[in-house]
Amino acid sequence: MSSQTLQQMSIDSIVPSKDNARHIDQKSESFLELVNSIEAGGVQIPIHVWPHPKRKDKYEIRAGERRWRACKSLKHKTIPAIVHRGISIQVAMTLTITENKFRQKLTPLEEVEEIARCMDHLDSDAKLIAGLIGQTEQWVRLRANIHRNLSQGWRKAFPDMVRFMFFKKWSIGHLTLIARLPQVAQKELLAEIEKYYWQWEDVSVQDLDKRIGGSLMLLIRAKWNLDDDTLLPKAGACSKCVKRSGADPVLWYGAASEQIKTKDRCLDLQCWENKMQRYLQQRAKELSGKYSDLAYIATQDLTGDVKAKLSEQFGRVFDRNDVQKSTKGAKGAVPALVVSGDGMGKVTFVKEKQFARPAGGGAKRAGRVTPLKERRAGLKAKRWAQVLIELRKKVDAAGVDQVIYADKITGIMALASLYGNVACWMLETPSRERNLGSTDKELQKQIDNLVKEARGSGIAAGREKALKLLWASVKPTLKNLLSYGGPASQTSGYCILSARWVAKLIQVDIDKLFVQVSAMKGFSEPKSWKDMNEDGTLKAKKVKKGKSNMKKKVETEEVKFEKAKKAKEARKKKPA
Repeated sequence: MSSQTLQQMSIDSIVPSKDNARHIDQKSESFLELVNSIEAGGVQIPIHVWPHPKRKDKYEIRAGERRWRACKSLKHKTIPAIVHRGISIQVAMTLTITENKFRQKLTPLEEVEEIARCMDHLDSDAKLIAGLIGQTEQWVRLRANIHRNLSQGWRKAFPDMVRFMFFKKWSIGHLTLIARLPQVAQKELLAEIEKYYWQWEDVSVQDLDKRIGGSLMLLIRAKWNLDDDTLLPKAGACSKCVKRSGADPVLWYGAASEQIKTKDRCLDLQCWENKMQRYLQQRAKELSGKYSDLAYIATQDLTGDVKAKLSEQFGRVFDRNDVQKSTKGAKGAVPALVVSGDGMGKVTFVKEKQFARPAGGGAKRAGRVTPLKERRAGLKAKRWAQVLIELRKKVDAAGVDQVIYADKITGIMALASLYGNVACWMLETPSRERNLGSTDKELQKQIDNLVKEARGSGIAAGREKALKLLWASVKPTLKNLLSYGGPASQTSGYCILSARWVAKLIQVDIDKLFVQVSAMKGFSEPKSWKDMNEDGTLKAKKVKKGKSNMKKKVETEEVKFEKAKKAKEARKKKPA
């Protein structure tokens, strides 16, 4: 039989419950206000406790942990408490839930963890829990599923308000989107947020949905056949994949429904991107046989890294600043495959824009003829843009032995300290296996392995391995120096200076490379320029001097007269 008694209890006889999901920050402003309030007027509302299930000499807090901690910080000996005896776990859980519901608001993660504890204690009876807390069964199941699917990395990072202050603004909607992702994708997203944290400070649920590929990963919008298991053999067919929202309809839609057909989407970001790239490669191969002058374009602005990566895959890629829409058959129009941005995989017709400007600056005037000097300057800039791409490939392939410094250790260390580098674990660990939470462990593992190798095979061998890792970590920084995201015909002088310096660093003859690029298709000087004057106008064609029309007419009349005269004389000579 249950009973309740109010009594003053020893602070030391009470322990907090593990069922309470709330994280209590004793340095927070609200907690310090509670301490001051209790110091001035004592505890006005008793806490709720019950006999500890495992420790006979202790009582467990079911409600009022913040008040208990405040009294403890003030070194109070006792605290007023209502002692519940003979109650069930359901009633005990109800006390904790009610306390958290009507006191200080729980964070989304605390709310999720509380529901998970309720599910553990109450035999996963979502309907019973929903009734206890006054919510719907779907509300409870959603939070239970978030707890089940959320990675350990996110569980540790979300309460970390030192590194991620903006998580304080995130709602249960944010956690729902993250928990829907596979574990691998969650790790990659967390690594991305830590690396570029300033880009995530004001991200709404809708923004997050777009950033993790929400609308772009609807299977109904996939360019490829969803039943095709040959596009990416290791992944198999999308229609049979378990990494899609339709594979767990309760988490996404509440129950199986017709929504699955139209809203089913891929949950594996890396696999989606790999299939899209494979599809584009097949599409490019198919269209290059049909169009000899096929170009590749992006319908969005490209960063230097993305543009370089696409260029390595398809060759020269024009972004939306380089081209303008045209129609088939129009003068100067060429077919173009969209390889990035809206409309990926589609074929359109475009013309390359002319970016030449008058020598005095300002916008190009309508109808102005571009001088030959400006045309050549634009072509030279385009050649340098391609040189940057080719040089990035050479940086990738360059070994430590190519570095120009005699003392390579000192030289590469200086590069790393001046320009920065990338953690080696990010270079050697596949993107699917990266885990932000294990960054320090991975780095320590690398160091330990190097030390062991040095002991086993000699200090020289260990240093050589360490030097190779250091050089590999510096390469991405060098490649960033060679990145340019603007129009190719306006490649900046700074990028060209950087290219000369990097080429010298890895012993590449950049002038020779420039000559090679100049001979490539699309980078040689058009033959039509030979027929132009320096001001860009066409040279006047020499016309052979001929007889005037009047002179020709006179000569024709004279010929007719002579013929008539000879004919008359011939008739006179004939006998009658």
